[in-house]
Amino acid sequence: MVPGFFKEEGYEMKLRLKPTVIPYRLPELVVLQFNGQYAKLPDPDGAMWLLTTALDGTRDADGIVEHVLSQQHSAQKDAVRKAVNDFIEHRLVELPEESLQSTLDAASRTRFSRNMDFFGSMAAFGENKFAYQEKLQQARVCVLGCGGLGTHILFDLAALGIRHLTILDFDKIELSNLNRQILYKEADIGTEKVETAKKRLLEFSSGMDIRTHSLRLQSTEDVAGVVRGHDIVICVADKPANYIGDWLNAACVRHGIPFISGGLDVRRSVFYSVDPGISGCEACWLAAARRKNSLVRRLTVMNKEQDITYERPAPAFVTLVAVTAGMIVSEAVKYLTGCQPPQLTDKLKEFCFDDLSVGIAETWERDPDCRICGSDIHHRHDLGDAVVMDDR
Repeated sequence: MVPGFFKEEGYEMKLRLKPTVIPYRLPELVVLQFNGQYAKLPDPDGAMWLLTTALDGTRDADGIVEHVLSQQHSAQKDAVRKAVNDFIEHRLVELPEESLQSTLDAASRTRFSRNMDFFGSMAAFGENKFAYQEKLQQARVCVLGCGGLGTHILFDLAALGIRHLTILDFDKIELSNLNRQILYKEADIGTEKVETAKKRLLEFSSGMDIRTHSLRLQSTEDVAGVVRGHDIVICVADKPANYIGDWLNAACVRHGIPFISGGLDVRRSVFYSVDPGISGCEACWLAAARRKNSLVRRLTVMNKEQDITYERPAPAFVTLVAVTAGMIVSEAVKYLTGCQPPQLTDKLKEFCFDDLSVGIAETWERDPDCRICGSDIHHRHDLGDAVVMDDR
């Protein structure tokens, strides 16, 4: 909690009620609505309402206390001070925007103003909500796969303000893609996905720096060559189904790059993330799954040995794609900004179309003896094993 007297960097730290907080004045009660919650403040003498309206960004903590006491002589100074500190402790107030330093230009501050208020809703008093947006604009993000999930994710990343983006795919656009691949249109059929995706993204956000790879991945080294130097990797590629996860895991663990992956499984979707050196990796997951279930062990071995996958493209429904993309991008925001801890490590979450539920399908732990992410990972370059989910 920030102390009751605020001085920092030569200016008085003035308090403003966050724009995401709605105050209500009821008889002998002040109610604050924020993030679907309600805080009730007893207000028999009107002091709490005076305090709330004084949080307009023109006064520091001491000034607010003095203002309330000057207007309501029966108010207790200690009680008002405590109330001010409660507003701070519960993250209901922020610094006025004009007192915050930022490298964002005027256009960015306007375009992403809703982003900044979103980040501000969870920021502690004194934190700079503009800094979260700056982190997004400075981040280097790699997306493998420009299909259903890929196009939704790419569009979301552009809308968030990501500027430095690398995208990879080897396919061309087909008519059957258009039921869920939102960056393409009928006139694009037959063109390369990566170049068409780049064109659409630049039409939406002209300041982006986008690198493209029209490449079919065939090894860990292929993946490593593309992902090296990025802050995060999002993999929603689906070919080759039984190996892409292995290569992704080995390459990202080797270079210490967090990655997020997911895909569709008929009427459900799944998603998870790996933070090398902190969470378990994909090989830890499969090893745990094999220990828990002998059938999983037998089937995963068969998938590799016989290269078993769907005989024809599996169902791919746009609502599942949209929900999954939102989950994956939300996790990426947590990694890139630090606004909250990642939530998909060491677990496989699923969204089910049938009952619209989101739950945890599997869990695992980091294996210190894992041949991919174990203690001597810097001396290991084998592929390991991983469960692979498709982005169809």
